[in-house]
Amino acid sequence: MFRRRALRRRLAAAGAPSVPDDQLRGLARALDAGPGGTACVPGAALRLPAARAFLHPELRDLAELRRLPLCSDHRCCNPYHFSRLCKPETPPPPYSRFVMDDVKPKEHGESTEDARRTDHERLPTGSLATDGEERPSWESEWCRLAYWELARRVGRQHGVRVRAVDVFGGDAAPGRHGLCLDALHARNDAPQPEQVRKTRAKIGLGVTLSLEGDGVWLYNRSQAPVFVSSPALDAAAARALLVWRVPPAHCLCVFDPGAPPAPAALALPHLGPVDPRSVRISFAKGWGPKYSRRDVTACPCWLEVLLAPPS
Repeated sequence: MFRRRALRRRLAAAGAPSVPDDQLRGLARALDAGPGGTACVPGAALRLPAARAFLHPELRDLAELRRLPLCSDHRCCNPYHFSRLCKPETPPPPYSRFVMDDVKPKEHGESTEDARRTDHERLPTGSLATDGEERPSWESEWCRLAYWELARRVGRQHGVRVRAVDVFGGDAAPGRHGLCLDALHARNDAPQPEQVRKTRAKIGLGVTLSLEGDGVWLYNRSQAPVFVSSPALDAAAARALLVWRVPPAHCLCVFDPGAPPAPAALALPHLGPVDPRSVRISFAKGWGPKYSRRDVTACPCWLEVLLAPPS
């Protein structure tokens, strides 16, 4: 439980103005609820100091934050209702210019430097989500989700019609809409490798995928990074087929309808063609030249998002 006196000192150190007691109580309750809390806390002047004090000490400007779909009050200052924009490095790191065969695989874990930055790496990709399941009609769905563990798909495709969908590891909280991975396993008796069980335990609140006016956004709400590959991320990513590292409490636009079209599909013998409207998300574990996992199918828990074709 946050004590109001300590909370007031912490906010003041982050540059907050004087905070009324009722507002301070509301913020304390929101902080106690943590990332899973849904209550908004009015107080726009506290938004930047609260984000600095509890999530992003180096945050410089409100323009670096984006409101999560669950937030319903434009004046809200609950730091857990905002996500920090995930920006690429400029210029890209040297390893992203190497082809895969020229790079030796590295250990599973990331370095301290890796943990502080957004990583993106070159890799091949293709569409695997159908897995023999034919669903030609999209009706009113804007995307479909397919959950995988290593090279085995778990459950059927999950069609999404609501604007924001959660993919999470535990039981659904009230008001959440989405895909509960534990529920998929409740209907599946297949044995799980140890690496799958350990990784699934880290997913927690998972990710939120949101269809918004400027594209499809991914919000990482878990306590571990997620890794994303999308041919539609931007022109550079589309040409190079990069993997992006999205740290906890960060967000990334994974599909921009206003961006230049993705290049024509590539034919990859071991995976099939690249799907320009397919996004892959691996929970906690990365893949690519820097990792021993060269392909997403070696990741313990991952998600494929199939975006509906343009109307």
